[in-house]
Amino acid sequence: MTSLSICGVHGGVGTTSLVAALGHALESLGERVLMIDLCPENLLRLHFNLLDSRDSGWARAMLDGQDWHKQAWSLKPFLQLLPYGRLSAEESMSIEQQLIHDPRIWARRQASLAAHFDWLLFDVPQRLPGHATLGPCLLPIQVAEADAACHVLLLQQAGNKHVLVNRFDPGSQLQRDLLLIWRKHYAARLLPMKVHADEAMREALAFKQPVGQYAPDSLAAQDALSLATWCLARRREMK
Repeated sequence: MTSLSICGVHGGVGTTSLVAALGHALESLGERVLMIDLCPENLLRLHFNLLDSRDSGWARAMLDGQDWHKQAWSLKPFLQLLPYGRLSAEESMSIEQQLIHDPRIWARRQASLAAHFDWLLFDVPQRLPGHATLGPCLLPIQVAEADAACHVLLLQQAGNKHVLVNRFDPGSQLQRDLLLIWRKHYAARLLPMKVHADEAMREALAFKQPVGQYAPDSLAAQDALSLATWCLARRREMK
């Protein structure tokens, strides 16, 4: 089993849509996938038409003393989603404190899931270090848009995470220039593909579907499939 995390350089760069798109793409390639929403906003479920009235999720289960692993939803034969659950801000901070106090919670959970899935995809929030403590993670990915804000933050954030460029517009001179700079400075970390700006990605969420299901021939869906193919190749290289 391979764990992969996706986290934005800052909020709003499209990480949740990418988790949904990548999960769907990996499943289409025959992989057994569990997507895990670690974000208190609890938005990953919206990409798969799980209604807001459903309060269940792993964090809700932790607070209520229920079994967290029973909160997963089966979306397709080889694709499941474990939502966060609906919590108040105070309840989410209670979960944060529990995760900080016991940072191996997700390491133990990963071990219990290893026999059932080929991939665990984590949607990781910003500014919640307890929620971001995952245990073993073979492929940590940081998502950035080619803009000035992400450029400054990447310079400030040391690390070895892979960098994925999202919402790339080849018609933008600024984005092309920044991508050239990033290729020079982050050559070993920058992923060889990028996800292009594509209205189909926004439309897919409006239709409560991952982009590969909503518009399989769209540029964004093909980019997600390329990312999934890269993940499979990278896993083979690292074993």
